[in-house]
Amino acid sequence: MAKIELCGVSYVYSSKTPFEKTAVNNIDVTIEEGSITGIIGHTGSGKSTLVQMLNGLLQPTSGRVLFNGTDIWENKRMLRDLRFKVGLVFQYPEYQLFEETVELDIAYGPKNMGLDKAETAKRVSDAVRFCGLDESVLKKSPFELSGGQQRRVAIAGVMAMTPEVLVLDEPAAGLDPQGRSDIFGGICEYRRKTGATVIIVSHSMEDIARYCERVLVMSKGEVFAYGDCDRIFERSDELEKIGLDIPQIARVLRRVEEMGFSFDKKIYTVGEAYRALIPYIKGGGGPAS
Repeated sequence: MAKIELCGVSYVYSSKTPFEKTAVNNIDVTIEEGSITGIIGHTGSGKSTLVQMLNGLLQPTSGRVLFNGTDIWENKRMLRDLRFKVGLVFQYPEYQLFEETVELDIAYGPKNMGLDKAETAKRVSDAVRFCGLDESVLKKSPFELSGGQQRRVAIAGVMAMTPEVLVLDEPAAGLDPQGRSDIFGGICEYRRKTGATVIIVSHSMEDIARYCERVLVMSKGEVFAYGDCDRIFERSDELEKIGLDIPQIARVLRRVEEMGFSFDKKIYTVGEAYRALIPYIKGGGGPAS
């Protein structure tokens, strides 16, 4: 079942001025309910503009954005409710923290939804758990926390609204490997427990390959490719031509295959590579084994 549909969607900045620029051009994409979809593309490809149209922050210049089959701009009075259902986490969301305590910051969204204290407290507790934070941080100022913890607090603030669609623009940008793992682990846990549809914008091919089921590739404001991860990354030569790449581990395994090793399928994550190589390592064999 389609959760979000983009039908001929375009967005033009500074329309009818000398500075007119088409950021998104005639996009047709369907995102299935409960799926986890990655969006990749070089800087300026239209990714951030696209996701801001999903919850009505930007209105398409032309085309329609459908949520559960309904045009989100059909009734502008419904946009406020939509933004609780399609939660958007901007890049570097920790810059948007502003409350005196972590608890108040995470509770901001649920309170604005009109939820009572008991339900708000439950939402805050659940969101903290999803994001791997200890409840001891709730009474602290968010500005006392590390950068990684602040990022998780900001994401928890969106999760606390329990959106049906969680959209994240570069959620792990600037974090170390452990921080990245913690952030994505929380996102996957949220999706598993709530059944939410998740959309992740990222420059990291490794993260997309590890966590996403389908990938939307954008180039110059248009859809370059859309499909299952394996099929997209198989088109490595085409991706390189538009300034993208395949995961590094895939390049390593390609070189290993050139040395005479063979694998049952294409490999795009470190975990898959480990499982594929371990029989050779344990057996002490090589290509001829």
